[in-house]
Amino acid sequence: MSTCPDPTSCRQPDFLDAKASLALLGVRPQTLYAYVSRGAIRSVPQPGTKAHLYSRSDIERVMARAAARAGHAAAAAGAMDHGPPIVSSGITEITEAGPAYRGYLACDLARQGVPFERVCELLWGAPLDVARAGAWRIPPRDQALAREAGLRILHGTDPHRVYGSLAMLALQLERSRRMSGGGGLDAGVVQEARLLICAVAQALGCVGPARALTLPERSESIASTLIRSFGCETTPARIRAVNALLVLLADHELPPGTLAVRAAASGGANLFDCIAVGICASAGTEIAGHYAVVDRFLTARPSATALRDKALRLHQRAQRIPGFTHPLYLGGDPRAKHLLAIATELADDSFNMRQVADFVGWAKENLADHPRHEFAVVCLVRALRLPVWSAAVFFLVARMAGWAAHVQEQRGVTGLWRPRARYVPRP
Repeated sequence: MSTCPDPTSCRQPDFLDAKASLALLGVRPQTLYAYVSRGAIRSVPQPGTKAHLYSRSDIERVMARAAARAGHAAAAAGAMDHGPPIVSSGITEITEAGPAYRGYLACDLARQGVPFERVCELLWGAPLDVARAGAWRIPPRDQALAREAGLRILHGTDPHRVYGSLAMLALQLERSRRMSGGGGLDAGVVQEARLLICAVAQALGCVGPARALTLPERSESIASTLIRSFGCETTPARIRAVNALLVLLADHELPPGTLAVRAAASGGANLFDCIAVGICASAGTEIAGHYAVVDRFLTARPSATALRDKALRLHQRAQRIPGFTHPLYLGGDPRAKHLLAIATELADDSFNMRQVADFVGWAKENLADHPRHEFAVVCLVRALRLPVWSAAVFFLVARMAGWAAHVQEQRGVTGLWRPRARYVPRP
């Protein structure tokens, strides 16, 4: 059996040249160009030549859609990779302007400064009440259980291994509530989700510089509590920036974590178990772990020239730039644009956003490529002087809001999720 010590060196290329693209599609050049002109397949110019590279994932999606004419099995297989919708949901719609939560564009909510707490409640089915202020109030008994669970699970945890600990925190909190008589499947999703998000925000202080729970101040927001947990002073500008980040990442339809959450909910799992499943499904190198990959690409003191050289080397190996190329936003991820604008406004000499902006402009002009939200989140974390490991944690905390909404919605649907596999014997 062959093994690959470095998974990134064994991965298939992200882009293919024209010859390989035509062979995979089984079409003539004119058909490939037609796919490109319709926006079905992204074409990336190779600097210094007239040649182009073509997105492998786009080509595979085109092939899957063509195969769908052969029957339902082919259509179902293609739907699992950014293909046709397979689940009916009233939570989030993906639009050209970014995700819309129950009809409200996330970018508009972030721009207007709507508190993350209000956006959570919107996702959980409540009318949007922008005027209502104030932090969530957690019953004293649950607050005590949350603090006990946080100290037990996160105290002494390595910041770079925090994702699994957050899943354990969710499981421990559910166990503690059940033993105290406060949990169970009949408990409300909204109440439990509120408790879990608050508990995580406070417990992260055990991983930050203080190595202690971050006790919330009176009427303190989740954004403010998180900033203090990461060891930074709160300012109005920082709170607005982190709140916008949380709002923009609260939900995004059906990525792997959300699929896992809904599958667990379909089997009758409680909210805490479902959230733990979502964390574990999102903790790998392609999701939460991708923020660290982006940070290594950027480095602490980025220069436009160095970033261009790195991008070209990746391009020559037919690999994408870390944090770039979102399959659902061919014209660029609107969430990234919003967060990069905030980072540019707040950055100081410790992180040169002007150099980053020059690189982003170069990539758009020369490679027809655009940053995803991961790239922008790392830039914002750097600009705010927050620890690098906080980027992925922000994502997980924000996404708990959407996961809770999907658990709530899935409980109203009859039937266990049990897809079929097409058996293909291997040599």
